[in-house]
Amino acid sequence: MSLHGDGRPADGSTGARTPEAHDADSAASAGDKPGPWTEGSERATSEGSGPEEGRSVRVRRVLSKYKPWLVATAWVLITAFFIASLAVREKTRLSDVLPLIFLYVFVTGRIAFYFVPTRPLTARIGRAWAWGDRALVQRVPKYLRFAIGGLVLLALFLSVSLGLEVGPYGNRLARMQSLLGIVVITALLVATSRRPRHINWRTVLVGYLMQFCLGCIVMKTKWGSDLFSWLAEIASGFLAFSRFGTALLFGQDVVDSGVVAVSLFPAIIFFAAFVQILYYMGGVQWFLKRMGWFFCKLMHTSGAEAIVASASPFIGQSENTLLVKDYLAHMTKSELHACMTAGFATISGSVFQAYVALGIDAKHLITACIMSIPCSLALSKIRYPETEEPVSRERVVLTKREKESNVLHALGNGAATGINLALIILATIIAMVSLIAAINFVLTWLGQFVGISNLTMEMVLGYVFYPLTWLLGVPGSDVYDVSQLLGLKLIGNEFIAYSRLVGADGKPAIRDNLSPRGTMIAQFALAGFANTGSVAQVIAAVGSLAPTRKGDISRMALSACLTGAISTMMTAAIVAMIA
Repeated sequence: MSLHGDGRPADGSTGARTPEAHDADSAASAGDKPGPWTEGSERATSEGSGPEEGRSVRVRRVLSKYKPWLVATAWVLITAFFIASLAVREKTRLSDVLPLIFLYVFVTGRIAFYFVPTRPLTARIGRAWAWGDRALVQRVPKYLRFAIGGLVLLALFLSVSLGLEVGPYGNRLARMQSLLGIVVITALLVATSRRPRHINWRTVLVGYLMQFCLGCIVMKTKWGSDLFSWLAEIASGFLAFSRFGTALLFGQDVVDSGVVAVSLFPAIIFFAAFVQILYYMGGVQWFLKRMGWFFCKLMHTSGAEAIVASASPFIGQSENTLLVKDYLAHMTKSELHACMTAGFATISGSVFQAYVALGIDAKHLITACIMSIPCSLALSKIRYPETEEPVSRERVVLTKREKESNVLHALGNGAATGINLALIILATIIAMVSLIAAINFVLTWLGQFVGISNLTMEMVLGYVFYPLTWLLGVPGSDVYDVSQLLGLKLIGNEFIAYSRLVGADGKPAIRDNLSPRGTMIAQFALAGFANTGSVAQVIAAVGSLAPTRKGDISRMALSACLTGAISTMMTAAIVAMIA
């Protein structure tokens, strides 16, 4: 394509890069065929540039030539170190070396996939899946197919919840209360759907089934409970390393003071820096593409929304859309709604340690976030069904991000992102807690004139959310208290609600008055970023990445927030139906 003197295409086009062109460039750069960077160009660069540039090119050429041998040698050394570390351990508990085992398995898998490409395997799985779908599923009429699927899912729910014995979290009648809540909430979402006739029930049914299976694994199997407890222990232990940096700057006495800010903000900064380093090394992209492919194939969603949903529990609701930045302007309204809903339906790893420090069960937090991935996609597709053709249909896509110069550059960028996020959270908490106190003062003053003592926002929200809270399966004696927490979370944020649950805000802890079942449901139902403050944050963040879609984003943000809040409640209801 010829160009004018000012660099514009001669055909009069704008030269804008589409997602398809971006994918083509990415594929070309990742392929085996030589691209523009050939040996001739390397030679020209080394000859025409200074000695430093020429030496750099020669080093890169040598590293590229012997990279397989270098990778294999590194794996041999890592394996030798791993075996030696296990051999010298004497009375060390197995739980103390589990993080090392986990790291070794991850590194070994990453190196194995370097030598053995996954594309042939995934292509065969995709073809087998498509053949089975055509041969077994598509032959059944659509209306009958989804009706059978819904009945089978309902029968599975009933058989498991009624067949389980009475446990510490409830009896069969309580489980039926949660099942009724799942049915009623689904019916209400269908009734308020933008396009009820276009709902893809395959996405919905598969999402519910995935949630149910995850809940059964965690709540009713020892190995599943141990696995998620182990993951929670690893996450808590890893984020606790932020205490060393805090102690260096402020002293050990400050670290041991128990102040919430000391537990919250250093962990956010440390986790953001660590994720940025993983980005630089390619680990995040590799992991998310596999997870995105899994949800894309199983739930029949687009690749872009599958990637965003998979990333939400790890990197948060503002950063997850950066992964598909080049596709935001071309997304359908349903995709935009699903991407925002996924961010509202989970909490990110950066704030995980803060809630654990408050006394929230780490296993419940991790389980809630993972279960909310399929649930957010399922409920979003009920509320805002797909009526267009997504650009990334059946394709897992990632935006190519600008890479840092080295690990230290990535560390600095991550720390800067972490401090910005910490300051935003700090300002939001101060503003919301102060505003709620001011509103409570006015309400209490007005209540004296109408004979209502101690009229507060918590009291009002407790009655507003009372029916929905009961539908989750909360025992009758706990409904009012838990409904207050759900209301506080929606108008404030989840940190305020969790603080109120455990009494970290200076008031008596609500959980002291709750049954084990009520406490468990509250912890699951609050595990999400769906609140009024996050709505403005998402509009600003996502709108800045896709200015042409800011109108659509603003119109759908509140709907996505409510859908995300319902997703966390649905997760709590499904767990309560199994427990």
